[in-house]
Amino acid sequence: MKKILLTLMVFGSFGAFAEDTLETTQASNPILIDVRTDAEWNDGYIETAIHIPLDKILQKIEFATENKEQTIYLYCRSGKRSAKAEKALQSIGYINAKNIGGIKQASSSLQLKITNE
Repeated sequence: MKKILLTLMVFGSFGAFAEDTLETTQASNPILIDVRTDAEWNDGYIETAIHIPLDKILQKIEFATENKEQTIYLYCRSGKRSAKAEKALQSIGYINAKNIGGIKQASSSLQLKITNE
């Protein structure tokens, strides 16, 4: 079951809360984290994203990955909160945490759709 969840998270159109995804992913498969609020997430998120609000990023990151070399792409509404999340994760050793800006910019850069399904 965990392998199915991981496959869906990485390759499918699957939005999930980090608490639902306990499997550690490989560093070569980037994970995408939405650091916006619950209300913003409910209005729409990038397919394959995991939701960890900024105020919970340090407490919940290990549910998404414990691998500190994992490539982690972070986005929010404009890029400001994801920049804070990037610095916070880097401060605890996640060396490949990267702010990729706001949701529209991130969606375009990654060529992934914004959904609310």
